[in-house]
Amino acid sequence: MNIENDNIYDLIAKSFSGELTEEESVNLNNWKSEEKLNLLEYNDFQKIWKHSNRLAMPSQINLPKSLGATRKKAGIDRRQVKWLPTFVQIAAVLVVAVFFSVLYNLFLPTKPQIKSETQIYQQVKASYGTQSRVELADGTVVYLNSGSTLRFPSSFSGMKTRNVELTGEGHFEVAKNSEQPFIVDIHKMQIKVQGTIFNVDAYTNNPSFTIALIEGSIQLQQKTNDGVTDLIQMKPNQVAIYNQTENKLMWKTEDDLNKYTAWTDGKIVLSNDPVNMVIQKLANWYNVDIEFADKKLEKYRFTGTFMNEPLEQVLSILSLTSQMEYKMIPARKLSDNSYSKRKIILKSK
Repeated sequence: MNIENDNIYDLIAKSFSGELTEEESVNLNNWKSEEKLNLLEYNDFQKIWKHSNRLAMPSQINLPKSLGATRKKAGIDRRQVKWLPTFVQIAAVLVVAVFFSVLYNLFLPTKPQIKSETQIYQQVKASYGTQSRVELADGTVVYLNSGSTLRFPSSFSGMKTRNVELTGEGHFEVAKNSEQPFIVDIHKMQIKVQGTIFNVDAYTNNPSFTIALIEGSIQLQQKTNDGVTDLIQMKPNQVAIYNQTENKLMWKTEDDLNKYTAWTDGKIVLSNDPVNMVIQKLANWYNVDIEFADKKLEKYRFTGTFMNEPLEQVLSILSLTSQMEYKMIPARKLSDNSYSKRKIILKSK
């Protein structure tokens, strides 16, 4: 909703004296909710209004009385201004602006961090079974895997670091900037980068987070009540695994990182992976719940590549190569008219 400046200031003035109509009140509330800056501006004017009760209005802006004491104190009188020549209307608006500016500087405290307080954040989520590509303001490119979410500022200007928040799995190609490190927040940990390529698997329902470094260098850090603690400086082809439950970190070097990055091409790659890891990948990719009915299955490992196959076909292939079978329970409608996830139960043949 677009409201002309003079209109919105008229509504603000009327709100202070309780003269808003129901429609005007709705319009003002909509304007305040459109942007955080609008609400901040309204609150500032409210503070100015309270202080102005103790001030005598300068004679230069003592416009004809209308809308009671509010219009008189704020210097806003639309009914009178309508009869003035155009240049007089412009002069009146300028005088009112100067008046508010003087009061603002006199009574409102300095806000040195106003830019960070009003920073606009965006959020992108990849639909289940699909991948999304996001290009950030600094040129960094992020690929999001199925069901993953990235939260980031619309601009990194004026910030000491380039902070983003990841839930799920993301592949990062970070634009280099040594003076403004790039930081990925993944719940209990964060990754500090200057310019590099890496993959992060940080689905919250997984017991472990996995970070695979393809190119460059990254610093893994743990968040604490006192700030952050440096853990390890990773080198290319290293894979770090952080166990959320046990709060333990281990790392290893692998020659081929394809299984960590193949999802960016729409592939699920298994490479002698334990069944626990397999069901985590399938659960996140297809948005299903998977549970064991037989712990004997935990000894199985699987190798294979799947691309664009439906879940039923993937499960059938896994069953053919092992003594495992599955039962699928369809989604059901809940009381709030939403649907539960499909459920897969795995058991021995």
